[in-house]
Amino acid sequence: MHEIDEADRRILRVMQADGSLSVTEIAERIGLSQSPCSRRIARLTENGIILGKTIILDRKKLGFNAIILVRIKLSSHGRKSFEQFQQAVLRIPEVQVVQLMLGDYDFNVRVVVRDMDHFHALLQDQLVLLPGVQELQSSVLLDELKYTTQLPL
Repeated sequence: MHEIDEADRRILRVMQADGSLSVTEIAERIGLSQSPCSRRIARLTENGIILGKTIILDRKKLGFNAIILVRIKLSSHGRKSFEQFQQAVLRIPEVQVVQLMLGDYDFNVRVVVRDMDHFHALLQDQLVLLPGVQELQSSVLLDELKYTTQLPL
């Protein structure tokens, strides 16, 4: 873990809350002058603590009305099998999250689709054809009570 102090934490909290702020605005909000704030942000970025900035879109306003959680078990657990599966699943645009797991299933995949017809087509045309898939189990997410990308700094 990289050493960060309270000023770094304040910068990170402000940036998490609003990634569109300029360095000047961040510096003003945390009570630091612009140059030291800019150097700190550069150091946090160089150390891989800040991975980038992103825009969060309202999926429903863009017509993506359903989220499906798909658990996937592979038929083989060799390195090549995992690599082939990972390369293929990462190319599917509807896939938002891919998580390697311990337990009954190997992967947890979060898929965003317009509706159940869209999911049905995705399932038939892509998901079941992924390399090494032995078993799939899907659950429809009814509601997200909390969704955040923020860490509790």
